[in-house]
Amino acid sequence: MRRTVLALIAAAAAGGAPAADIQEGNWEMTVTTSVEGMPGSMAPITQTRCLTREDARDPSRLVGAGAGCEFSNKRDSGSEVSFDVACTGQVPMSGSGAVRYTAQSVDARLELAAETGNQRIMTRSQVVGRRLGECKP
Repeated sequence: MRRTVLALIAAAAAGGAPAADIQEGNWEMTVTTSVEGMPGSMAPITQTRCLTREDARDPSRLVGAGAGCEFSNKRDSGSEVSFDVACTGQVPMSGSGAVRYTAQSVDARLELAAETGNQRIMTRSQVVGRRLGECKP
């Protein structure tokens, strides 16, 4: 779930921002997720990723071919991208999010809902990212 959240946020940021706004390079992203009805939040996950110029121009490269997620109602103010998203798969999810970005940082929030049997699951995630420098060979 948290990998999906990270991919969705990165895709929304990369897909909505002009190439000059988010710099390519080595990025660190930390995801914190909470699930409605569960006390506290899950332990944060931090990952690093080399963001290429091509990744920044094509969000499907970040989400991956099999993710089955589609963005709609995407709006970019020049410093924030907001969007709705719907994902198919073993557990279909839908929701909305917003990504505030600069050339070297992102701060994002994403709310997703899923239905499994008779239960509705609501998650809230925050992603904080920063550019660390050039990609390492």
